[in-house]
Amino acid sequence: MQGILDELKVTPGVLGAAVYKSKQGIIASNMPEIFKADTQKRIGNILHRIFKLNETVKLDVNSIEAQYDEALLLVKKLCDSSSLIIICEPDAKSHLINMSVSMLLADLLDLIEDCEPAPVPAEPAPAPHQPADLESVLNGPLSEKLAQIKRALAKRIGPVAGKALKIAVEKWLLQGEPSPERLGELAVMLRLEIDDKPSQAEFLDEIRDVI
Repeated sequence: MQGILDELKVTPGVLGAAVYKSKQGIIASNMPEIFKADTQKRIGNILHRIFKLNETVKLDVNSIEAQYDEALLLVKKLCDSSSLIIICEPDAKSHLINMSVSMLLADLLDLIEDCEPAPVPAEPAPAPHQPADLESVLNGPLSEKLAQIKRALAKRIGPVAGKALKIAVEKWLLQGEPSPERLGELAVMLRLEIDDKPSQAEFLDEIRDVI
């Protein structure tokens, strides 16, 4: 579990995270040292009680985002007994962090005893999405940003970076329209092409201004 939190911490803007369980308190953490164990436990208890209060009034609230001058606080309800708390830099991109969380969520839930995933409110089925043409995207308005991402990736995995980028962009286009705001999602996908965690962190840090 600690390894999953360390992997999450690789995401740009994440300062640390912790898993809180109602009967045990903090069961894993890589929070900055300023957040002592007792402090983390109190924070976890308060935030988890907020989820319980929402259940009482029949509200489907499974995440909390709070912006402060010093930090951004993201909290995700994992199940009835557990929550994930993430402390971020105040200007961190929450959509990128949420993307990282979604990719690690299944592995994290597997490691928490008696933790079934929190129910997700039903949403209307989206209209069929017609993905944009790959070549037009690679050579279009995003071409310069994509080239920067490719160069940063090539430093870590070599000449196969171009092929890896094309494959990732194809998958990325299936999930929505190509836009600068969604480049963080692409970066998270490409991060998995890099084997070691320090290099993943360096890659995301190098393209931070792009995503």
